[in-house]
Amino acid sequence: MKTILITKLEELLLKEVGEVAADVRALQKEYQKLWTSEFENAKQVFIDDGGRAKEFEFPKQTNDIKFESLLEKYSKLKKEADLKIATEQAKNLIIRQEIVSKIKDISQLSDNVGAAVRMLGELQKKWKEVGAVSSHKYKDIQAEYSKAIEDIYYNLKIFRDLQEHDLKKNFELKTEIIEKLRALQQSNKIKETERLIKIYRNEWDEIGPVPAPKWDLIKQNYKEVLDQTYIKIKAHYHSFEEQKENNLKLKQEILEKIKELISSVEPKANKWNEATEKVISFQSQWKKIGRTKENENEKTWAEFRNLCDSFFEKKKEFFTGLNQNYSNNRKIKSDLISQAEALQNSMDWQKTGLDLIKLQDTWKKHPGNGDKEESKLFFRFRKACNTFFDAKKKHFENIEASYDINLLSKEEMLKQFNEFKLSDDNNKNREQLKSFSTEWNTIGMVPMKDKKRINDAFYTRLDAFYDEMNIDKKEKGIIQFKTKIDRLAASENAFDLLLKESDFLKKLSDEINANIRTYDNNLGFFKTSKGSNSFLKEIIDKIEIEKNKVTELAEKRKLISEQLTIIRNAKDKQKTEK
Repeated sequence: MKTILITKLEELLLKEVGEVAADVRALQKEYQKLWTSEFENAKQVFIDDGGRAKEFEFPKQTNDIKFESLLEKYSKLKKEADLKIATEQAKNLIIRQEIVSKIKDISQLSDNVGAAVRMLGELQKKWKEVGAVSSHKYKDIQAEYSKAIEDIYYNLKIFRDLQEHDLKKNFELKTEIIEKLRALQQSNKIKETERLIKIYRNEWDEIGPVPAPKWDLIKQNYKEVLDQTYIKIKAHYHSFEEQKENNLKLKQEILEKIKELISSVEPKANKWNEATEKVISFQSQWKKIGRTKENENEKTWAEFRNLCDSFFEKKKEFFTGLNQNYSNNRKIKSDLISQAEALQNSMDWQKTGLDLIKLQDTWKKHPGNGDKEESKLFFRFRKACNTFFDAKKKHFENIEASYDINLLSKEEMLKQFNEFKLSDDNNKNREQLKSFSTEWNTIGMVPMKDKKRINDAFYTRLDAFYDEMNIDKKEKGIIQFKTKIDRLAASENAFDLLLKESDFLKKLSDEINANIRTYDNNLGFFKTSKGSNSFLKEIIDKIEIEKNKVTELAEKRKLISEQLTIIRNAKDKQKTEK
């Protein structure tokens, strides 16, 4: 029995320590009962043979020492895991506290709503990216974050034309979250429910304000449904005994399925492999089901283990007669080696790399029997593959070296650019700044770790020059947008970034067109009006402003389209040259 407990403990140590704590404690109690029983029995025998109780000694057995060493190993792993989690959660708490502090600072802004909203969006995005904090700190920091979000939305001045729409939309979104929380009460997947509750709570905090008269009621509804959902979760954790009964039924069903599988498998290799996958699937299901009552757990486990052993023994007997297949596999692998050695000195990095990966996949599909000949074949095949991939790695390391040279060039150019002064001639200034941008993009790529820093420094300075120039606001906007396009075009994934920017502008244009249609519909209410109407004029002016925005967005998308065409042509040319 001690050996079985040791085996179980060894199996538990292969899993995540945080998931097996209860099982380890249960095994420790069982082992202690066995040891105590052995101790008392041995002591009684000693006394019965005439010995005195105080002179009785009961040395530790090999199993006892091994079991204690496994417990020490578990304790060490548990401490390491707990320390790692606690350290990470402490860091995350500090980051979240800093975010809340910054949000509170933003809530004091009132003269620049746009800047405040952008800053808030960045902080909310960062909040999502930060990992978890300890459970006893989560509620406080989440409440503080929620309070900071509420304050900023109620303190910031929202544009008059959008405020009513945004408040109504936020009310609808928060109502949807309440309905989602109600739906969770119908789910039996507790872990999934707990995960979704956190997501919905984060979404609730990020939505923003609702109409003030409706806030108290919707907040009360939200709190009630949240409390009800947590009550259900707590009730779940008090129903383990019922779950154990259900676990027993599920395990008994698996036992019957394995018995049926053993008696019905056909004597074919593919059928045995299919059956093996099913048995492995049953084993996986078994592990996920959980424990049953103590008086049934050992019995069902022993039966399950015996059935699995019986299956794999029968499978072994079947495959013993397939040695001829290994000979055929060697012939196939010899051909794969010849193909790999023919490719090992190729410099067509992409195509040859894919070809070798395909050969490796084919190799895996033909298993060997593990003898010396098999290891020699694998050594030759691996050597040919490594020859190519090592050369490929060295080639691209040389490319990385050229990035360092480009960085030095851009550092020198940035120094000159910072010393540049604008003249009184704006035409000359435009040409000079355009020349700087062209030269910057011509230099080429820099190391990834320096890319953002060096580009931000250059383009921030470039934007500052355009701000200093006394030119038309619209023209300046187009120039600065062209600068942005140049920046995206100089990126590694330029095509994807430009395409994403184009899609964003299209979405923005569609939203503005929707506003225009709304304004047009509103005009229908004033067709029969006589005389001047100030509100009618206001709507017409808004339509004109929105149309100008659509035209400007179309011009920007045209610039992006031209740049995308240049990139496509360059890629096509590279393919032709290859």
